[in-house]
Amino acid sequence: MNGQTSTPVEVKQKHPAALYLLGLTFTFERFAYYGGKPIIVYFLAYSLTVGGLGISKTEATVIAANLGAFTYLAPIFGGIIADKWLGPRYCVILGSIIMSIGWSLGYFATSAAWINALIIVVSIGTGLFKGNINTMVGELYEKDDPRKDMAFSITYSFVNGGAFVGSLTMATAYIYLFGKRNASGEVLLYGFRQSYLLAAAVCLISLFAFLIACRSLGDAGKRPNCLANPNNKEVQKVDHSKPLTKKERNQVAVILILATFSIFFWLFYNQAETSLLLYIDKYTNFNVGGFKVPPTWTTTSFNGLLCVVLAAPMAAIWAAISKKRKGVDFTMTQKIALGYIFLAIGFLVMVGAEFARGGNEGANSSILWILMFTLMQTIGELCFSPLGTSVVSRTAPAKYLSLLMGVWFFATFVAQKGSGYIETFIVKFGTMQIFILIPSILLVGAVILLACNKKITELTE
Repeated sequence: MNGQTSTPVEVKQKHPAALYLLGLTFTFERFAYYGGKPIIVYFLAYSLTVGGLGISKTEATVIAANLGAFTYLAPIFGGIIADKWLGPRYCVILGSIIMSIGWSLGYFATSAAWINALIIVVSIGTGLFKGNINTMVGELYEKDDPRKDMAFSITYSFVNGGAFVGSLTMATAYIYLFGKRNASGEVLLYGFRQSYLLAAAVCLISLFAFLIACRSLGDAGKRPNCLANPNNKEVQKVDHSKPLTKKERNQVAVILILATFSIFFWLFYNQAETSLLLYIDKYTNFNVGGFKVPPTWTTTSFNGLLCVVLAAPMAAIWAAISKKRKGVDFTMTQKIALGYIFLAIGFLVMVGAEFARGGNEGANSSILWILMFTLMQTIGELCFSPLGTSVVSRTAPAKYLSLLMGVWFFATFVAQKGSGYIETFIVKFGTMQIFILIPSILLVGAVILLACNKKITELTE
């Protein structure tokens, strides 16, 4: 991040207009995704009488986790399609249309089979969309342009802006806008189906924003990455018939190592949308001044808001640390370790919440415990998540750029897929035991990362 402050020429600090238009495209798409994703577990687990599908909690968490899982697996195939055939731009257009169709399936859902179909279609669309948007952001800059890290951080702010507004809106909509309540305000029927129709419409708005962005992109993203692209000078320099050099193989190894460690972070991070969400729904007092706060406001919505609010302070902190260290920034390995530590603190907060309510079945804990968990979770996320795609963009060999961008997302697929099964362990071993085990694993992982930092860094030198 120190590159953001070290360039003396003022014009170098400015970013192309296309960056902000791509960011806006991401905002609307993430509105639909983070609006629709958190309420899936409720749609599945709530009884038929209140508009749910009546699935068991353990099965609901597994199915709900599949949405996050497969939307991170699919970019690998989306990257291959972009690299070899369509190019990033046309993948984004096609992906937006497919996502809109996928979300609309939720309107017709009468069983878990419909939700599985929704997950499959949305995942295919996201696979074509997500990695290729990030690739196009990277194409706006030379490979070693010091503005690149900041560009991905700016994009990340757009992403989290969409996540915040989307989750806030949808969490309100399925209860207060589309739901049916009696005279006393008690919900009689939740409006899950109408909410997913709203998500489908927002995806079409995202498509419209991208079409506007295309006007300022020139020919960027039109051609497959494996072809000579006059707008991508780095690709022009690469002979795609040559095998990888030793340095390039080391660069690929670093991406794989960091992606492996990111799995464990996201495995536990994503409990906020599965097992932890069901836990706080049952054991948290959400009544604030006579208003019942929707549970996802304290997790997804608050997380999105914090990501936007804390993005600039975190960037300033990294810049200050870099300046103090004479221009030497923390490595990605060290930042992942910090992410582990803050997420561990978050789960220790939940241990405190469980102690506070005494573990009694009928007792509830304060909403403040959940807000504190989300704060620690978000700080951990901001330590390294915005720069993951930037590291891949700067480190990956050019001919495998989109593929390795997909590999970075594959790590999150593994984590998302695994996160759905944590509820099984909670049922078997107990909430307190799992809340203690998770931060223990994270702290051990942080120690390993810090111990191996020098060796991992050497692989790219």
